[in-house]
Amino acid sequence: MDIRRIAVLMGKDARLGAANFMAVYVLVMPVIISLLIALVFGDLLAQTPRLGIYDPDASEKFTRPLLDHPSINTTVYDSDAALQSAVERGSEEVGLSLPAGFAAALEDDSAEIAFTAYRWGEAGVRNLLLLESAIAHAMTEGIGSSIDQLPVSVNAEQIGSANTQTWSQRLLPLLLIMAIVLGGLFFPAASLLDEKKNRTLVALTSTPTSLLDVYLSKTLIGFILSGIMGTIILLINSAFAGQVALLLLVIALGGLMSSAFGIILGSVSKDMDTFLGIVKAVGILLYAPGILKIFPQVPEWIGRLFPTYYLMNPLLEVSQNGAGIAEIFLDIAVLALISVALLVLLNSVIGRQQQKLALET
Repeated sequence: MDIRRIAVLMGKDARLGAANFMAVYVLVMPVIISLLIALVFGDLLAQTPRLGIYDPDASEKFTRPLLDHPSINTTVYDSDAALQSAVERGSEEVGLSLPAGFAAALEDDSAEIAFTAYRWGEAGVRNLLLLESAIAHAMTEGIGSSIDQLPVSVNAEQIGSANTQTWSQRLLPLLLIMAIVLGGLFFPAASLLDEKKNRTLVALTSTPTSLLDVYLSKTLIGFILSGIMGTIILLINSAFAGQVALLLLVIALGGLMSSAFGIILGSVSKDMDTFLGIVKAVGILLYAPGILKIFPQVPEWIGRLFPTYYLMNPLLEVSQNGAGIAEIFLDIAVLALISVALLVLLNSVIGRQQQKLALET
């Protein structure tokens, strides 16, 4: 192994890779998708706030402003049970269960006003604020008193598990896997397949450059690109926080795993079509943890069945929950074991490739 030769080979691969449309596309797409989600999709996917009301007195003075409100969708229910059911399944984000005599109590400054408010556990903070504002406005409209001057008592009940993540937060795990895994996997494989196509491996190894030097240069390029892409995605999503050293350690292990896997796939593939076919076939195994994370109701143990979970989970724990080494040690250990296993397999692949090249010469 010669460090100078490896550096020269890395420079050559970087120049050729920059001219490869597919390689650039794979690297740039996660960044573009992340920017679109952060800048556009957050507003597009934010639904109109949904309010449900059970009012046995049909107090037109209170419900009419809510029914006519231009920024919320309001539905009136015939019973408290129907209202609770609608909030539980997410049809309504907030449900107001009003008692008999509620309208009269609003007009009587001395009367105690009490009602129950049901909140869907997965309601977004933005929608909750809009609904609370609309409800407060409806209660004070036509009364002449501000809400803080009314003797109001609210019994708040949450229905369903709490999950107020934005779509940017839900899609971050998938974007991280795409950026780190594709960045590390695709570039080394594409570079090696180009060497095969142009039959330059034999020429390279006929010089003092060894096959190990060639493979290490391509693996290192994938490792570096993987780390850069993972860091960029975290920065775009304001998730490069917590213990930065831990984040970089996890990204490094993920890059090592991805680049080793990529060079192995490039070695066993005949051409680019074969490689792309393999990537499509194993794609669900790579992206499954990120896809499952979008749906919080899916049990977490299912994600643990896939290797990229041990890359995704520690990154999320550190950046979003402030976890330390103790909390993510098991995940890091599994990720390191996967990386070591792939490096051992890669060493075997290099040995077989060396024998094949010896026969060709």
